[in-house]
Amino acid sequence: MNYEKKNIRVLPDDTDAFGILNWQSYVRYCEEGEVGLMEMLGFNFILFYNERKISFVRRAATFEYLCTVSPDSLIDIETTVKAIGETSFTLSHSFFKKNSEDGERILAAKAEVTAVAFDFEIREKVELPVELVGALKRVLLTP
Repeated sequence: MNYEKKNIRVLPDDTDAFGILNWQSYVRYCEEGEVGLMEMLGFNFILFYNERKISFVRRAATFEYLCTVSPDSLIDIETTVKAIGETSFTLSHSFFKKNSEDGERILAAKAEVTAVAFDFEIREKVELPVELVGALKRVLLTP
């Protein structure tokens, strides 16, 4: 099971001085994919923080850029669960560029982002909430 968002327009502000999609835009797309996946699973990270003082801080991120993306291209995002640990989970993101809504999809970049459950009251990492682990496992096991 993936979260998918299609046809995000690449704007000139999303690019660097050379007119190529900036790495910061990919970070924002990762956030979009993460929030979308969590909403699809019925989770709101703000509620975890408000109710339990647990947030999900970034521990690691890797990006692989496969081709350039210019303004007026469209991006499709696909996000899924790659791994689940005791205190962390890793999401995998794929970014496909297109020239039109129905155009050919070309893999432009891939990313993996690991988030750790962090309790702000005790200022330490903690085990992932059991209900979140269950939902993430369902995604991981669904082809």
